[in-house]
Amino acid sequence: MKENTYTPQMKDFLRQLKTNEWDSFSFVKGQLENGLISTKDLLRMIGDNHNLLDVGIVKEYLDQGLFTNAQLAEVGIDQRFLDMLAEWPEKYRFVDMPYGHTDITEYMDSEAVEVYFWGIPASGKTSVLGTILKAARTGNVLKCLNVKSGIGMRYYQYLKSVFDHDDCFLPARNPMDMIEPIRTVMTDQKGKDHSVNFIDLSGDLFSAIAWLESGSRELLMDRHIHSLDLLKKLLVFNRGEAPKYHFFIIEYSKEPRRFKGFYQDIYLETGMRYLIDNGVLNKPEDRLLVIVTKTDLVKDDIAPGQSEQEFLINFLNTSYCNLFKLIKRHCKVIGINGGKLPPPIAFNIGEVCFKYLCHIDITSANSVIPQLIARKKWWQIL
Repeated sequence: MKENTYTPQMKDFLRQLKTNEWDSFSFVKGQLENGLISTKDLLRMIGDNHNLLDVGIVKEYLDQGLFTNAQLAEVGIDQRFLDMLAEWPEKYRFVDMPYGHTDITEYMDSEAVEVYFWGIPASGKTSVLGTILKAARTGNVLKCLNVKSGIGMRYYQYLKSVFDHDDCFLPARNPMDMIEPIRTVMTDQKGKDHSVNFIDLSGDLFSAIAWLESGSRELLMDRHIHSLDLLKKLLVFNRGEAPKYHFFIIEYSKEPRRFKGFYQDIYLETGMRYLIDNGVLNKPEDRLLVIVTKTDLVKDDIAPGQSEQEFLINFLNTSYCNLFKLIKRHCKVIGINGGKLPPPIAFNIGEVCFKYLCHIDITSANSVIPQLIARKKWWQIL
């Protein structure tokens, strides 16, 4: 690991940066001005981790003359991203996200498969969905993607505006109470139609489930409570004959991710228990899958001769041991996925720089689409 060659000051800087994540601009500037870290060392760390700082902070430091584009290029930042950086925020910026609080259950198609994405804030859920929809439109897996008008169309258009370009600015965090459906018909290469409804859930809503289940109701806002009621109605009281597919999104990181005091695995475990306790995953036709995002980061951690899949299975068994056991046991008891948990899906949306600038790659998304439209013994295609 490159961090092993860092000076004690650099290691201390990285440790403190994690604890000052929400005010990293002031923290880094203070470290530089007080001589606690040098510009040379900061640039070296940016070169080793292109997502050490977000685009707004890097742009501000460039404007203040703390370092230059030439210096960023010297430490390995691709010219593509430097060009995007030069046009930020005029061309590359956050796109306003439309969402509402409509009772979406009355609009859901009873015959359509429902696909849910579960994960904490910033785990990559919306980017996974955005690249899947891009691959469905532009890839060669499907003959056609049709998105139904009405509810969810504005959100689909939002994602399309973000991900349609190969170079894009990734979405900001979803609003804390967001539940957005996108109702689609996917036509496979044989001309057969498959109705698939995607439901994108705010990571904060997933966190609210953990607070509710742990008795920390005081952390919930009225908006959380309203959306949790809507979510329960959607999951529990809207049970049609069509199966529900649940993707647990886990962000790969060398150290456990924390959000508002809890580690990522606690939120995921609580969410899984919530689904079990409410009878959501009670049919063999339902599906449970684990997607590990940001897998471009594993390349420096894989041992010689070890495959990416072996590495990710070991990562989950080590860092998310109880969650992994919980999911595998439930699959066996109910008969979901043929009674087994398939290997984790390594998902990479492309090359990301400064946390938000992205050159999209739909390769991972192309591999997921067949699993959305396959039916009997679908796990055999993994």
